[in-house]
Amino acid sequence: MKIRFITTLILMAVVLSACNFSLAEDITPPPNYVAPTPAPTLGPSYPSTPPSPLRGEAIFAEECAACHGEKGLGNGTQAAGLPVPVAAIGLAAISRQSSPSEWYTVVTQGRPDRSMPPFASRLSNQERWDVLAYVFSLSATADDVARGALIYADKCAACHGLKGRGDGPQAAALSRAPANFTDQNWMSKATGIGLYRAISEGVAPKMPGFSTELSEADRVALVAYLRSLTFDLSAPKAIPTSTPEATATLEAQPATPDPQLSTPEAAVTNEASATPEIAVGTITGTVVNATGNALPAGLTVTLRGFDHGSEASAGLAEGLTAEAINLSVPLASDGSFNFENVEMTAGRLFLAEVTFTGVPYQSDFVSVEAGMDRLALPPLNIYETTNDMALLTLDQTHIVFDFSSPGVAQVYEIYILTNSSTQTIVILTDGQSLPFIALPENAQNVGFDLAQGSAPLLPADGGFAIPPSANQYGIVAFFTLPYDKKLEVTQPFKLAAESVTLFVPEGFKVKGDQLTDAGVKPIQGNSFQTYTTENVKADSSLTFTVRGSTTASTGGTSLDTKTSLIVGLGGLGIVLILAGVYLFFRDRARQVEPEEGEEEAPEDALGEDPVSLTDAILALDDQFKAGGIAKEAYEKRRAELKARLKELL
Repeated sequence: MKIRFITTLILMAVVLSACNFSLAEDITPPPNYVAPTPAPTLGPSYPSTPPSPLRGEAIFAEECAACHGEKGLGNGTQAAGLPVPVAAIGLAAISRQSSPSEWYTVVTQGRPDRSMPPFASRLSNQERWDVLAYVFSLSATADDVARGALIYADKCAACHGLKGRGDGPQAAALSRAPANFTDQNWMSKATGIGLYRAISEGVAPKMPGFSTELSEADRVALVAYLRSLTFDLSAPKAIPTSTPEATATLEAQPATPDPQLSTPEAAVTNEASATPEIAVGTITGTVVNATGNALPAGLTVTLRGFDHGSEASAGLAEGLTAEAINLSVPLASDGSFNFENVEMTAGRLFLAEVTFTGVPYQSDFVSVEAGMDRLALPPLNIYETTNDMALLTLDQTHIVFDFSSPGVAQVYEIYILTNSSTQTIVILTDGQSLPFIALPENAQNVGFDLAQGSAPLLPADGGFAIPPSANQYGIVAFFTLPYDKKLEVTQPFKLAAESVTLFVPEGFKVKGDQLTDAGVKPIQGNSFQTYTTENVKADSSLTFTVRGSTTASTGGTSLDTKTSLIVGLGGLGIVLILAGVYLFFRDRARQVEPEEGEEEAPEDALGEDPVSLTDAILALDDQFKAGGIAKEAYEKRRAELKARLKELL
């Protein structure tokens, strides 16, 4: 199955200097609109108590959805009547670039140039934080958060603590205290991009990076979980009002007993009403050796259960627990397993895990429904292992050159791989190189990363494992080469490459006996000359020469550094937008700071950037396919975005 790789541009610091609501300053406000003077006074830049997404949902529906839409896609019923497009705050590509404190400023003071009023007089300080908690939750599904909780328990809790408070069992031995993810002040200033970058690259002196150990999707899920640690995920409590209807509603609820007056029976009854219904049941499943061999004796199955959004369960971290159930039983000879008398709280997520030949395999999640006393997990496939890298298929290779720095060529190589065998391929690595990817001899500043959307790699002794998968794996290698108007490249290939595409800025020329000129492709307002070749044999090389000058090139590679870009891999051809790929790694290597005056307010949250608009269109397509947006609203919004994109191309 072909996949689309979405590579996130991670250049923002933890605290951005402007919110992504920021739009063009030269837009005329609607008629009769009076800008507030002076601007409403801001409260603290962080919430005094954990904000509630559940309370925020009701506020959003009443105050925000008319313009921003039910899911925050900028397609509300009143959006079409506004003189400017509405920010799509529900898109991850938008929300992850801003911090809660920045958006709190926008909600409080408004954006009169964007027809957005201030809400300081309409919403209390806590209500503004509540609605922002809901907005940041729009782009993170419950599955994302649950997946992130699993990863956190495995990779982070030892230092950061079960509840994310920086008090893990290994914290005392560290020279620097681990981050406290429940610290509202610190987390309100943290962007999703900043958290993702810290997870990927590590934090000196002791925190390692997880870019090779966790897929980009895993790291995104982990960010979603960390953000949830600052939220109050309990059911919102009713707020008494003086209206008869509200009074009647409140009277209908069970009263909280006075501990001095209530009987033990009454107290127990009231406590039970606030506790999720717990049943005891049986969980079953099967393990299959998908390689085709018999199951070995002596395997152990571990059942892991995770709670979400219930403060009544033990071990919760601000409404979420890392792990509530961990049980193990021997695997039966026929591959079946059976866990009896398991607490099956409604909403609890279960999965099975088996470690085979040093590689941990997991089943998919299954959620417990209310009243359920029996649960069957999906089959868990395990595989025999091999070190034969020849079983990997290198479907596509894309090589991108950036000459924006004098004397240096920054190179980015994207490898799209498939393991269609019946064995898990264990890759042994020294942590500095990958044995199935070779680079030019004079490559410097070498690094590797996973592309988002890649099938996940699994940990293995001495390296990592690539299990069979219908999905493709994506690995990016990045490095520099010395350049002085001419660059001779000998690119070795350890694996046979079915298709190779080179990208250089327009104005540069590439010559090589194996290459065919594939024409100019526009990317984010710049033009790239492309060259292709096919069927490069294993253990051979692709040799070519690049010539040109950055001053002579018409397009250059000076692309917008504040957007997310999409790499699309189609079955009948390649639609490749690589600017985000190489800018992400280029800026990570150089640690470039924004130049003075660089942060210019874009036309809207998507800007006047074709790539950002393309990103939004594809995200909108995904939302529609998932049933998250009505067809009429989808078609209208898509037509608007396409029209804007067409004007810029």
